[in-house]
Amino acid sequence: MTSFKIIPVNPKEPFNIGRKSTNHLVLENLMVSREHAFIALEGNKWIIKNLTENSITKHNDIDLNKNQVKELHNGDEILIGTQKILITLKSNQLSLLVLFHLEFQKNILPKGIHTEVCEHKGILEFKEKLKNSKGKSVKKITLKENQRIRIPHCQIEYRKKEFLSFADPIGFNLEVKNLDVWASKTQLLKDINFHIEKGEILAIIGKSGQGKSTLLKVLQGLLKPEAHSKIQIQNLSHRNSQIRSQISFLEQDPPLKEYLTVQETLLDGGKVSMDKKDFKEKSLLLLKEYAHLFEINHILKSPIYKLSGGEKRRVALAKELMAEPGLIVLDEPLSGLDPYNSKNLCMYLKQLAFLGHTIILTTHSYEALDIAHKVLILNKGRQYFFGDTPYFFQYFKTNDVSKILSNLEVFPPESQRISKNPQEADEEIYFRHKIPSPLLFYKIHNTLKDWTRDKGKCVALVLQPLVIGILFYLIFSPHTSLEIVSFALLLSANWLTLSLSIREIVAEKEILQMEFRKGVSPITTLLSKASIITFVAWIQTLVVIAITTLRIDLHLNLNILWTSLFMIIPSTALGLLGSVFAKNSGQGNAMLPLMIIPQLTLAGALVPLDQMHPVGRFLSYVVGSKYHQDSLFNLFLKQENPLSNIYLPLFIAISFYIITVIKLYSSKRAK
Repeated sequence: MTSFKIIPVNPKEPFNIGRKSTNHLVLENLMVSREHAFIALEGNKWIIKNLTENSITKHNDIDLNKNQVKELHNGDEILIGTQKILITLKSNQLSLLVLFHLEFQKNILPKGIHTEVCEHKGILEFKEKLKNSKGKSVKKITLKENQRIRIPHCQIEYRKKEFLSFADPIGFNLEVKNLDVWASKTQLLKDINFHIEKGEILAIIGKSGQGKSTLLKVLQGLLKPEAHSKIQIQNLSHRNSQIRSQISFLEQDPPLKEYLTVQETLLDGGKVSMDKKDFKEKSLLLLKEYAHLFEINHILKSPIYKLSGGEKRRVALAKELMAEPGLIVLDEPLSGLDPYNSKNLCMYLKQLAFLGHTIILTTHSYEALDIAHKVLILNKGRQYFFGDTPYFFQYFKTNDVSKILSNLEVFPPESQRISKNPQEADEEIYFRHKIPSPLLFYKIHNTLKDWTRDKGKCVALVLQPLVIGILFYLIFSPHTSLEIVSFALLLSANWLTLSLSIREIVAEKEILQMEFRKGVSPITTLLSKASIITFVAWIQTLVVIAITTLRIDLHLNLNILWTSLFMIIPSTALGLLGSVFAKNSGQGNAMLPLMIIPQLTLAGALVPLDQMHPVGRFLSYVVGSKYHQDSLFNLFLKQENPLSNIYLPLFIAISFYIITVIKLYSSKRAK
């Protein structure tokens, strides 16, 4: 796991860097001199001075000679020996972002790997299981001569009966070739071709409606490209489930649970994506590192709904980074931010690229172009320009993005031919075999926190059964037909349950899709939602029944408790099924009466079954309300209740849940 430090520099004294133990930053590397360089504030300028002539010192890839001085600016990169350092300069306060990783050498491999050399092959045996690109668990890998594999943070090659290992950035390479996308008879994207390397930032620009969001949806797996199109991430298809689990997609307004705190949100990101052991040992350390990196330490205890737009985006980024994604895709991350916050967010994105993450973002902002390594312009679904950022500014002779987009017709389309980095040797990619944390009770606990902290929802949950119960108390009398009472209680139970469940999944659609990509089981999610909704709706229904019994000569007993519970279960399943198929919360609300009305009209209380149309009579046996109506009526009359009135609604509920799970699993797969 990659680690980094943010080290503030005291402006009152020189900050020394080298191997000597008395230095402010000690780098234990033979390619670093004992007193290598220092950073200091001279007047109003920060400078770096090289003190060595035998070791490497670079400033923005330019060698520094001994005693040479260079002025430092925000975003500058310093190379001390083999150690890269990123300069962050904010309000004249300078800090260093230092990335630490193992420097691997010949026959020196990461811990937990046992090696064996045979005649024409080398064998690697891992203490902890890995997964190959097909998701199969492996613990032993055989390498042929000159064969190379990639494991997390490391490449290993077998050559001449020796194992060579190399530190590897966390990011992914991405290559897109001949990308065409159609929707019905309309072509949305045509012949898109570009590539980015590990640790690079690609800025995609273009006016609204030119194909930027379409391209991101293709990468996300929400739109299907043509068969001849090629999208490869680390030489694997973008549909590969192992690769998809390590890609983060963030919308303009990233979906977060409004009533969790910032700290709970970050830990939630770790809980659903990290290995169980790693979460216990490293989640708090990672949280601390990312809180420091994104400057959100002071709001860790604040609930999400109290944050500004810029703060929410930083929190969402930090949450996604708990999973160590190789590729981060952001849709208009600077939209709606003031210049100050836009500049800061760009600084954070540059820091992430420095740490090795590959980043793609859509933008209209110059600040984003200033940190991007490559630029892609889309116009009318076509690729208008792709090239390195310096060439982009040279070609258009301006850094005003709005001016460029308004005058594209002045410039001929250009797709700069960039020579790709030398192709890496064909390598098999292996991923960590993550043992997930138990999530069922954790998700139930999180949902309870989210509900109880929402004061408006809490008031509604309490008032609904009280208001319904009081109304029944006012309209019923000891002489009211028990069939009518049964029907009224059935009506209230359906309403209470469906109103809770109909929005529960669709309201968190984006959050759940991200969790599913990271390996969270849809079944676990569904069980957590169903259990908390069933329990709360059951308690609400019992409150209504308890108030009603004050007016009707009925007594609460164990049979009423169980009958009311079996009445809630199918309604919960139906509501969650509707929530899965709804496209948004508004559509979920619109489906509510469409679900309640058939349940009630087919219950047999308004019109006896023998008077119904044959189709209506058939449907009454398909929905669960008829059985619930019969159960309550038999219970109130103290008659024997057939077991079919219990088992058949449960069978119906199970059928609804099976359809819901199938739908959730289908949303998990990339198109």
